[in-house]
Amino acid sequence: MKKILVVLLSVLLVFGMTACGEKKTEDKTIDKLTIAFVPSKDPDEILTAAKPLEQMLKTTLAAKGYTVNEVAISVGTNYNAVGEGMIAGTIDIGFIPAATYVQYHEDGVELLLEALRYGICDEKGTIIDPKLGIEPWNAGKTAQSTDGLVTGYASLIYVNIDTEKGADLYNKAVSNTLTWEDVDSAEWYVCSTTSSAGYVYPSIWLNNMFGEGVGKERKIIANLSHVTGDGSYSAMIPQLIAGGCDVTVSFADYRYNADANAYFEEAYKDEIAAGKYTSIYDIIKVIGVSDYIMNDTISVASEKVDPKMTPEFVKALQEAFMEIGSTPEGLACVQPYSHMGYRIGQDSDYDSSRAAAEILKNK
Repeated sequence: MKKILVVLLSVLLVFGMTACGEKKTEDKTIDKLTIAFVPSKDPDEILTAAKPLEQMLKTTLAAKGYTVNEVAISVGTNYNAVGEGMIAGTIDIGFIPAATYVQYHEDGVELLLEALRYGICDEKGTIIDPKLGIEPWNAGKTAQSTDGLVTGYASLIYVNIDTEKGADLYNKAVSNTLTWEDVDSAEWYVCSTTSSAGYVYPSIWLNNMFGEGVGKERKIIANLSHVTGDGSYSAMIPQLIAGGCDVTVSFADYRYNADANAYFEEAYKDEIAAGKYTSIYDIIKVIGVSDYIMNDTISVASEKVDPKMTPEFVKALQEAFMEIGSTPEGLACVQPYSHMGYRIGQDSDYDSSRAAAEILKNK
């Protein structure tokens, strides 16, 4: 009897030790992963390009041990809608600009990766430094650099000098006589209030140019008398050429984009045929250059609002997007945003965006 009791106790002890030694393993099955893009380009264009990303991400994550049953991609109705969805836990991953990331970071949006883009170069192939002002942007044609990726860019303030108002603003900008009254009398076309190049940094440019100093009256887009907001970059040049606005703002340099050139060539086909104009650079000019803007982010909802976003899964997502972004097929998925790869960054990279946000507080 004693022998039987000893055996039973030994068995119980072994099972007890085994149970205590077990480690809780992460569930590596994800039922659904939701990804949202901001509408900085035509939503249909974004969705068409991004569609293959659904399977790419599932395949890449599977190689890292994660089974994702569904990847759903959408485009937000505006920039804020993506940020709001992320802090609500209904959007897992957002392709959002720096300003949107900063706005929603404290409420539960975390940086996953920073986007890389080719710099913008002049006709000699030299990347244009935003600090040099408007001259390099108006000197000739621009293009994407064929070598060298950058983490940021500038916003440009554009006018159409084929119009009386545009020509007046441009001449005053060149002669450094542009006033707040001049820009305030113009019709502006801008993006969402959290768009870096389409709103935030043009506001910083306005305040730098015409504001009355720290603690005094600011001069930002919200103070302008004639503004059409929540626009998209794809509509910027058409609005400017069609007379829907006098001034518009966009990332540097939107003029080399195929859609902008196609619209110019159609709108000015008679003038081109007559030899009056040869390219979009003849009529769309730059009157202002913003401070340096960090590129877009891929951000994720934090674990506190989205329990699936564990540190292990976030690491797998970082690796997956960097791998996808290193292939031509992967880059084709984000072509509307001109992303050329991704790198791991840190929250402090966006301190300049926070400083910019301070200027816009209580606008």
